[in-house]
Amino acid sequence: MQTFMPRLDILPDSQRRLWEELVHVPEDFILYGGTAIALHLGHRQSVDFDFFSSTPFAPDRLYAALPFLAGAEIRQSNLNTLTCLVYRGEPVQVSFFGLPTLGRVAEPVQAFDNNLKIAALIDLAGMKAATVPHRAEAKDYLDIDAILTAGAIDLPTALAAATAIYGEKQFNAQLTLKALCYFEDGDVSSLPREIKARLMRAVDAVDLSRLPILEPVRSTQAFNPGVHGYPIRPLIKPNNETSATQ
Repeated sequence: MQTFMPRLDILPDSQRRLWEELVHVPEDFILYGGTAIALHLGHRQSVDFDFFSSTPFAPDRLYAALPFLAGAEIRQSNLNTLTCLVYRGEPVQVSFFGLPTLGRVAEPVQAFDNNLKIAALIDLAGMKAATVPHRAEAKDYLDIDAILTAGAIDLPTALAAATAIYGEKQFNAQLTLKALCYFEDGDVSSLPREIKARLMRAVDAVDLSRLPILEPVRSTQAFNPGVHGYPIRPLIKPNNETSATQ
């Protein structure tokens, strides 16, 4: 497994205080979400930790086993789900999800200091590509823009990763392209003009008939935001949107 030097400078003080304690996170849990992307790219602050595992777990046992959760406020505790607020000056939300069919297309990287496993950027790109049709939050668009701007992963590859992770029955690349051209829902309208322009150019360059094919490491019946709490959001097609239907 590749050793990784995370961008710890981007973490808020409360998360930075908790970081070293995350050495106790069981090795089958992998960090995903906005914080994982920020640790790769350093483009923004993200204020929580979201861990996913392909192994089922009992939340009460996990809560008792992790020293940094001692005294933490439990926000949600269900089979294979545990969300807590851990106070290190300010509250930090830490969530654990057990998804036996969790898919990925690359091996995670491992932080050099606390050995924490962090999802590969291509898997994070795929998950974000699958998220935007289901919720309208500027942070998701910022994350996708940062991934594309970094240059290692383009939009066709992100779409291919999402297809490999979720399968064609759960992921519709066309809906993602439409969402990336529509900025009227939620706080997405607050995005800087240059980011909107970059995203629209990226969409214009996509030919859905020529996406690369990526093979999943694990099952393609993975966690899907639309199935697990976020419905497909209705999009009013902008007048200048043409490429999203290619």
